[in-house]
Amino acid sequence: MSLIIDRIDAWRVQVPLRNPYHLSRVYGTLTHSNAVLVKVSAGEFCGWGEADPGGRRFTGDTAPEVLDGIRGGLAEALLGADLQAWVEPGAAGGPSAALPAAVAERLQGSIGAAFDVAAHDAVAQSRGQPLWQLLGERQHDSLPILWPTSSGSAEEDMASIRPWLARGFDTFMLKMGERPIDDELARLRQVLDQLPDSARLMVDANQGWSREEAAAFVEGSRGLPLVLIEQPLAADDLDGLNMLRAVATAPISVDESLQRPADAQRIIDADAADVFSVKISKNGGLRPALEIARTARAGGVKVMINSMIELGITQAAALHAGCVLDNLVDHGHAYMSTLRMADDVTDFSAWCHDGRAHLPAGRAGLGVRIDEAKIATYTQDEYHVAGR
Repeated sequence: MSLIIDRIDAWRVQVPLRNPYHLSRVYGTLTHSNAVLVKVSAGEFCGWGEADPGGRRFTGDTAPEVLDGIRGGLAEALLGADLQAWVEPGAAGGPSAALPAAVAERLQGSIGAAFDVAAHDAVAQSRGQPLWQLLGERQHDSLPILWPTSSGSAEEDMASIRPWLARGFDTFMLKMGERPIDDELARLRQVLDQLPDSARLMVDANQGWSREEAAAFVEGSRGLPLVLIEQPLAADDLDGLNMLRAVATAPISVDESLQRPADAQRIIDADAADVFSVKISKNGGLRPALEIARTARAGGVKVMINSMIELGITQAAALHAGCVLDNLVDHGHAYMSTLRMADDVTDFSAWCHDGRAHLPAGRAGLGVRIDEAKIATYTQDEYHVAGR
């Protein structure tokens, strides 16, 4: 049975966070999720996807630019594509199997992720299967969730952490990259002193440190029980990451350095990371994310499933992907994004309880329920096109 795209709907939405989220000196403070939702229809079936661009300094694009790309000929070019060919595994699958090369080339980054997830969702629904069955063999029914704090004080960190400790979370991330290193080290020690021994802690500088600052942090935190240090240096400084990894006692994770599947092997060849921070939207979709994970496994690198500021469509896709991987880190993953939002257009938050994100039973495709009335509430711009 073929599944031929006959309609595409896209909405740019803006949903507020419960609290402002301060990252590093590079990214500043975020107050909303800025996403583009896509609905790809093929006869009686439809699939949902979500683009979560991180902005010019992260993924190189913004939500308005994503919607402009869809409106600027991409949606029309996708009409008539066969979604079955799109999702087939192996070298013959993917957009290149279903589309002209020039169109497939435009499906990169978050815009590619939106359509890749929607294609997988529609095909899985047409087969009456949960999405993970299209991706591989299930390794996990649920995965532990981490909770991130803003780049603030130790008191602010603990005020954020305590409610989630009570809800079963055991992994926490401190955002850094703005304050002097001595202040960050003091903050780190204060938080560690107040956490139970069972809790796990990581830090993320979001490219906010120079080589000298990162080296000072590594030296000052030596012996402290950090599970990883994420993106301490600029994304393109693989030599610096290599030198830092050689002296660090905590694993070094890369996020912004890892945008495309080809980056994975470059990072491994440079001995620049112990952990890959994989994000469905950043990395271009389910297929590219799993390709990165396979490269990581072959290179002896672990994977942490991370997130942008996402709604439940991408979070659900990330959970299906994470549950088929056998080289994940043994601590929390970023399935908390909708819990930070004041609202969501899906029911993904109901999948998160007891400190874990759980695959739903008996639901085909992504499995999330979509509230189109809420989409209308948060829509800033939209575009719709159908075949003749």
